[in-house]
Amino acid sequence: MEGLHESYFFKELEARTGVRTEFVYPPVGEAEANFTMRIAAHDLPHIFVTPPPYPGGEWQGVVDEIYLELTPYYERGLMPNFSWMRNNHHLFAEEIYRDTMDDEGRIFFWPKVDVVPSHPWSGLWVRTDWLEDLGLEMPETIDDWTHMLRTMRDEKDVAPLAINIPLWYGVAYNYMFVSSFEAGYDWINKDGEVVFGPTLPGYRQWLELMNKWHAEGLIDPDFPARDFAGYNAHIAGGNIGAFGLAYGEIGPILTAGRAIDPDFSAEAVVMPTSYAGQVIRLRQNNAIVRGRGNREYFTTRLVDDGLDDIAVVWKDYWYSQDGGDLASYGPEGVSFRWLPDGEYEWIFPRLFDEAEGLDFWTIMPQFKVHNMGYLRDSTAYVFRPEVFQAIDTWATQSADWVMPDHLAFTPEEEEELAGIMIDIYTYRDEMTLRFIVGDEPITNFDDFVSTIEGMGLARAMEIMNASLDRYLARGR
Repeated sequence: MEGLHESYFFKELEARTGVRTEFVYPPVGEAEANFTMRIAAHDLPHIFVTPPPYPGGEWQGVVDEIYLELTPYYERGLMPNFSWMRNNHHLFAEEIYRDTMDDEGRIFFWPKVDVVPSHPWSGLWVRTDWLEDLGLEMPETIDDWTHMLRTMRDEKDVAPLAINIPLWYGVAYNYMFVSSFEAGYDWINKDGEVVFGPTLPGYRQWLELMNKWHAEGLIDPDFPARDFAGYNAHIAGGNIGAFGLAYGEIGPILTAGRAIDPDFSAEAVVMPTSYAGQVIRLRQNNAIVRGRGNREYFTTRLVDDGLDDIAVVWKDYWYSQDGGDLASYGPEGVSFRWLPDGEYEWIFPRLFDEAEGLDFWTIMPQFKVHNMGYLRDSTAYVFRPEVFQAIDTWATQSADWVMPDHLAFTPEEEEELAGIMIDIYTYRDEMTLRFIVGDEPITNFDDFVSTIEGMGLARAMEIMNASLDRYLARGR
């Protein structure tokens, strides 16, 4: 497509509502700079879709008269579908109500809401064809992993484990091995108290393991330099026997991998335990109301142009059953059709054009939406058998200690917290890498923790715990 105006979803949405949408795109790679420039110049679109974080926090965007508070429109009855979802949903009304407002009960964003509970979509994978070839079982413990990786290294002549530190599919989001030691790469909600994972004893144990595996040649030695595309390409190239990955990437990787090796196969595996009887409490997880990366914000330009009431009613339609189904599936008869037994099947022609060889995840923006605010059926995708296996496998473990997605901060808290954490995060990233590759001895871990504590961690933890307490107190 040249743009979203060609999407069958938006064409059908216009036909149903009479509202035409025009799209404005930031230059590729310049989204954050473009966002900042538009705010500074007050050159606003009517809607920001999944924008970068607003300086000072989302509510500061309302205070600065950039974002539009939706509470008055809600109270006037212009958001009936959104209101019904919050107050009457048969399974998740309490959670939806709490997670669609801030601590003061104010509504100012349109979220993606998974009415079918969202499942884990990122975790650990192992090349099962290699396991079979080498006579190995699926690993369940850290010791199993060490044995498996050593065998792969010796028999396949590779550094078999692909890891990634800063990017979203690695340890930062799917807790790759760090949850095996009851720690985390960021804040975690450990038994109702917010703690900073890298300062916990388990983080040292995780670093020791990563350092040991790296020194033994079990980890891809070039992992610090690999970006998203390079990471995936290295796995698909047949050089890796185990990796962390979202299930959305496994299809293209299997396709590319089998073009080189027809036996290429992979399955998801549980997070390993580090001691007998351990219960894993951290894995990738999503709330019913998805996090900040799936929000839309109306701007005050709608008021200036006299379009605010129309826009609110139009967007509220996305939270009706009809609107949610349209966003989730696309138009009936174009992208899908219902079957007599109540199930559905995809019929979009390009999905079945073998000459193009394009998969569902590549084609879907032509007829449905993904990262926008709407009432979503999270099952309305084409999943390979490996994906269903991954969902079932990862979901067997707990996400009790994962931080809630919808903590809120006052503008003052947001500014103070950001001022503290930007230096802490930079130091954590730098030192974690140095510990793993051996540039910094693990014996300096206590100094690492002391340095973080000296950067204002106690105050940051106080802000985080206060926010969690307010979040848990939200209600009608």
